[in-house]
Amino acid sequence: MDRRRFLALAGAAAGAGVAAPAYAAAPAYAAAPAYAAGYPSYDSGVPAEAHGKLGELAPYGITALAFTPSGGWVIVTQDGRYFARGIPDACFTELGALVKAGRRIHCVAFPPEGGDRWVITTDKGLSARGLPEECRQRIAAYYDAGQQVMSVAFPPAGGNRWVVAATNGFYARGVDDECYQMMRNLTQGGRRVTHVAFPKAKGWVVVAQDEYFARNIPDACYTRMNTLHGGGWQVHALAFSPSGGWALATRGKVPSLPADRVRQVENAVAGGTIWQRMSAYNTPGVSVAVVTGNKTTWSTGYGWLEAGSGAAAHPETAFQAASISKAVASVGVLRLLQTEKIALNADVRPLLNWTLSRRSCLTSTAVPTIDRLLTHRAGVIGRGSTSPADVCSGFDAGGGGFAGYGPGATVPTLLQVMNGAGNSPKIELTTAPGAEYHYSGGGFVLLQRMVEEQSGMPFDQYMTEQVLAPLGMRTSSYAASPGFELAAGHTTTGAVIAGKRNRYPESAAAGLYTTVLDLSRLISYLNRAWKASGDIAGPLTRASVRTLLSQGPQPGMGRGLFIANAGTNRFSYTHDGSNYGFRSLFQGYPELGAGYAVLANGSDTALVTEIGAAIRKVYGWS
Repeated sequence: MDRRRFLALAGAAAGAGVAAPAYAAAPAYAAAPAYAAGYPSYDSGVPAEAHGKLGELAPYGITALAFTPSGGWVIVTQDGRYFARGIPDACFTELGALVKAGRRIHCVAFPPEGGDRWVITTDKGLSARGLPEECRQRIAAYYDAGQQVMSVAFPPAGGNRWVVAATNGFYARGVDDECYQMMRNLTQGGRRVTHVAFPKAKGWVVVAQDEYFARNIPDACYTRMNTLHGGGWQVHALAFSPSGGWALATRGKVPSLPADRVRQVENAVAGGTIWQRMSAYNTPGVSVAVVTGNKTTWSTGYGWLEAGSGAAAHPETAFQAASISKAVASVGVLRLLQTEKIALNADVRPLLNWTLSRRSCLTSTAVPTIDRLLTHRAGVIGRGSTSPADVCSGFDAGGGGFAGYGPGATVPTLLQVMNGAGNSPKIELTTAPGAEYHYSGGGFVLLQRMVEEQSGMPFDQYMTEQVLAPLGMRTSSYAASPGFELAAGHTTTGAVIAGKRNRYPESAAAGLYTTVLDLSRLISYLNRAWKASGDIAGPLTRASVRTLLSQGPQPGMGRGLFIANAGTNRFSYTHDGSNYGFRSLFQGYPELGAGYAVLANGSDTALVTEIGAAIRKVYGWS
């Protein structure tokens, strides 16, 4: 699956170049380390001559190390020494000319189709034959932009599949989606991709200065990578031979780098790693974003869009946001009140074009206001279900959310939901408005109806035009089946739910699809609007944002959002969510200009809670 380009954060690195002759190839033999002048190298299953030359040249700092599809090989050092066996004549000739001209050789690579296909990148440009044209153009574009290309790699499937890693970014085409995911993840903590390699069968390795991630490579190779890392060495050169061998080398210690907050979070989730906790909760995919300085500082994806698929989860992936739908819908409600001059404490009933009934046992004449609906105090109980039914006190509420509609089920209209013609009871007044708190999806259904009746637009259209688009949330939608990439939901056992995603006509309560990047945009906007001295660009005035995030009729709640620590620099707003097969959490800190979002396609709320706690701990927001 092709993926979006991502530019890493980073600075530069370099290699160098001068010459040696080539001789006939020799048979392969087993692994042995070479320690010369302090630069370790390791190999296994490579030709004996290659093994010997690796040990001989390692003291000079290897910058380029590669095997051809037919078993040839080349080694280049940072002081310009090189040795090659069985590589294309034109490549060998060009390599010699570049070294003679004083060019520093960064990379030599060979596409898997073999023949006279190769690329050499240097400190001043590239030389190449037979590359996929898009790959050649991408390398050239980096040089035209003043960057240098440090690594080029080709997956074994061939064709227009490749990775180019430059001094300040990378570009991938047609590679394994998890490989792309990890390249992107590793660059989020202030690192840059410095080397990528693919074995002949399947698998891959991504190196980002002091960090690396590998999948399906020989155990011995990974062990030796760990050995280098344990000694403080950076993995600079790594190549896999067509016969299954491998060789790796370093030309120096890991540079001094700032702490990587991303890795700190990944390794601090409930005493384990994020991958361990995902496995424990049978959750295939997670995406995370963190906001500092009111900008998305980093964003990552882990695992898969759908169990058993080859599509990885990314920050650009849309998940069901579940009850975070209510928080975003609240922005839309306040937008409507602002533009239509409707009072927050107005009775919602005249705005519905529908009669809100009450249970016969309810004698209160208190009014179900918009404000009370936003804070779950309007007398509308959860989905409307209570046990026993038809009582106004002494009941067990049936929960605040909705079950959704799976494959084959007829999805009712919003009006049918309100009238009890779907899979939930009719919406009615059960308790005296203002008297009690009952978390209420039904209350947000009434708000959805009000928005549609007063705006004259379907709710998803209104939210897109009035809220999502102005905030740049372009991969978010209240539509039942939006056209962008969607994660699939999973049960507590990790199985894909029937139909992949339930449908929710109760859009304002549960129907939002969004990404962690879009939620970060919302966090940034709300934070900035809260702190601003006047109105800023966006759907709400400063006064409306202050209303949204200030305590209303319910202690600990703004309007549609839960708040904490008001009046301190740890003041925050938050909401979580739970749909069938999905879990979500986001939180913003206006005084700190900070926040985070976590979306998961599993069925255990504890996972997103643990990831949120890890973020707060690492950043000191607890």
